[in-house]
Amino acid sequence: MTKYEYKTIRISQKGLGFKSRKIPDLESTLNREGKEGWRLCEVIQPAAAMGEATAIIVIFERALEQTES
Repeated sequence: MTKYEYKTIRISQKGLGFKSRKIPDLESTLNREGKEGWRLCEVIQPAAAMGEATAIIVIFERALEQTES
């Protein structure tokens, strides 16, 4: 059976107001983690005051190496 480990990264959004918010350098974060063997599992955008999110949480997973017992 394959077992997994998980990693979370919190990325702050920049800008004011819903339309002007930007996620800085998300693509390079995804590529960097992918090179280390991490696979994007889920992105969560927790609600903050007045329903506006100020950050996203990116969840990655990767299979644990199998060791013979």
